[in-house]
Amino acid sequence: MDRLFSLSRDFREEFQRNIVSLRQSEDLFDDISDGDPTLSAIAQHLESALKANVPTGTIQRGFFYSAPLQYPFSNITESRYSDGTFGVLYGSLDLETTVYETVHHMIRCELGVEGISGIIIRERAVYLVHCNAILLDLTGKAADFPELISDDYTFTQQVGKRVSSEGHPGLLVPSARRAEGTNVAVFNPSVLSNARVSCYLVYKMDTAREVVTIEREEGTTWFEIKY
Repeated sequence: MDRLFSLSRDFREEFQRNIVSLRQSEDLFDDISDGDPTLSAIAQHLESALKANVPTGTIQRGFFYSAPLQYPFSNITESRYSDGTFGVLYGSLDLETTVYETVHHMIRCELGVEGISGIIIRERAVYLVHCNAILLDLTGKAADFPELISDDYTFTQQVGKRVSSEGHPGLLVPSARRAEGTNVAVFNPSVLSNARVSCYLVYKMDTAREVVTIEREEGTTWFEIKY
């Protein structure tokens, strides 16, 4: 396996992280205000007052900016490079690769629901995230190590466990869903910063046509992925 880890890259760039979201923000206090705008305003005022007294250095985990970075490390699940004992945050170097990756998982999830039919609509938010780390570079290694892009995660989970246990911050890896794509797998959230929304997307999965339509602007097709 040592041949796999022969290259590294001083990565001081942004990558793109594509997550489930909503285009329009919702009232986060409607569950305690019963839709009353006055009560909601009071709740927001109290929250602001409390935050003003939070000691310097305390991490405030607001949804829009901390969730893209913190969620994979506080809600750990098995994935391509994790056996479920440690967190991994995934992203891609370009927008289209994030779409192919997330559409694949959307299709698997939706088709796992018995009796699914019609058109399923899912909204996404794409964040730009800055990463400052020495990443082990596995790109270009899929020919010698086809397990890197296999749907069997046994090998890649072994890779992730070794890299994480040795304290390396992350990997640059080939995308399994787009041949020309490169993904980022980060094991240490401290190397990440400055998450901010880049764009919003809408996925429309047509179960009759077996196609997912991607929109960058509502009502306008960007491209489609057949499954």
